[in-house]
Amino acid sequence: MTTLTVLPSGKSYEVAAGTSLLKALQAAGEPIISKCGGEARCESCHVFVTAGRKSLSKIQRVENEKLDGIVGVSSSSRLACQAILGEEAVTVELLK
Repeated sequence: MTTLTVLPSGKSYEVAAGTSLLKALQAAGEPIISKCGGEARCESCHVFVTAGRKSLSKIQRVENEKLDGIVGVSSSSRLACQAILGEEAVTVELLK
C-alpha cells in the first residue's frame, strides 16, 4: 500500500501499489474525468504530480506523445490513466 494525497482537497488515501492513478482517484471519489476510458487517447485525466514522481511508472511513448500536445503541460505532468503507483507516497494536483 502507498499513500496518495490529492490537491487541492488535501485528502489522503491508502492505495494498493500497481494501481493506476486514474483508478485510484476514481475509487476515492475525486473529481477526475476520463473521456477515453483510460486509453491515453484524450487529455482529460491530465494531472500534476507535485511529490513522489519517481514512485510512478516511467512515461511511455504513447503518453509522452499525448502530453506533447497539451497546452500548459510541465515536467510534473502525467496522464492519470497511464501512471501506475509504486511503493512510495505520491501527491497529485487535479486540474479544474
